[in-house]
Amino acid sequence: MQKFYENKDVAVLAVNLIETERHPDDVQDFVDEFGITFPIPIDEESAVGNYYQVIAYPTTLMIDSSGRIQARFRGPLNYDIMVQQFEMMK
Repeated sequence: MQKFYENKDVAVLAVNLIETERHPDDVQDFVDEFGITFPIPIDEESAVGNYYQVIAYPTTLMIDSSGRIQARFRGPLNYDIMVQQFEMMK
């Protein structure tokens, strides 16, 4: 995600569903370890997870500039898949 964020004209938000963490500090440790520079808001009440019906972690949503979900992926993604999906959205 970091590479995608750096190389494409996109906004990336990695919403952390805090219920999946053993300790809230784990989020910052992950950010520091991987040099993440995109925002990672914390979903303390599971509002975002519930709204988007997240049932597997990670779940990636690609949302267009009009706010419509164009793709949903359950499980990890690699850079090439993100780029391919992004190009299909243009």
